[in-house]
This record gives sequence, structure tokens and C-alpha cells, in this order.
Amino acid sequence: MTSLPSFEADARDALLDDLEAYAREEIALTVQQHAHEILQAYGRRHDYDVESIITAGETVVERRDDRVVVVRWGWPEPAIFFERGTVDHAVEAKQADVLSFIWEDPPRWVREEFEREGEGYRVFLPEVEVSGLPESRFIRDTLNWIDARVS
Repeated sequence: MTSLPSFEADARDALLDDLEAYAREEIALTVQQHAHEILQAYGRRHDYDVESIITAGETVVERRDDRVVVVRWGWPEPAIFFERGTVDHAVEAKQADVLSFIWEDPPRWVREEFEREGEGYRVFLPEVEVSGLPESRFIRDTLNWIDARVS
């Protein structure tokens, strides 16, 4: 006996295929690009290098239960500090005995004590006092942007 095709199931699958492709090729990329533009503008405004957060971000598009397509965006943990901002605070070496980084415009004592490397001086310190970050709101503003476009 020959069975008839299930038009309803076939139509649903075709619609979900199209929606998944559109989500992957259009929605995911457009929203991620918008978030990254906000973050890049923030980086320029406050002289912060945000590229490591941008390159570590990821977008996942997945179909669940053959009924819905979900798009998720995410960034590594430091992104929350840029999103919400921080207050002035000390950063202590936890995994190692010292923190090491290139200090591009150091005070005189750093130039006298440490060696030049690249655009600054390679320092090794047990802790540093850092000024807080102003909030970027790149995640919240992007979510509001999405909401305004789909509402």
C-alpha cells in the first residue's frame, strides 16, 4: 500500500529549513555585527582594545524539537565587565606569582625598573590598581535594538 506524503509535516520541515538558513545567514550575523559595532565604538571612545572579546564571541543557531529555531549569542566572561562597567579595584595574581603585561605609557619608575618590549615596557607585578570601566551596554543595547526591530 502506498502512503500519501504528509503535506503538513513536509511544509513545517521546509519552513523550518528556510527559517534556520535565514537565522544563520541574516539574523545571527546582523545582530552580532550590531553588538560588535557598539563595542568597537566604546573601545575607541575609552581607548580600550576590545578585539579579543569580539573574536571570542560566538553565535549558535540550532533547531530544537523540530519545532523552533533558536539563535544564541555569547561572549567570554570578561565581556560582562565591559557590559556593566566596574569600579576602581585591585587586580591580584591568582594563578601565578605575578601579573605580566605590556604597559604602554608607564610612569618613570617603570621605565627605570623594567625592559622595553614592543610599544611599552614588560612589567611583572604581584598586583595592580586599575581604574574602573564605564559601562558599554553593548549587550543590553543590542537586545533593545532587536526588540525594536521585531516588535
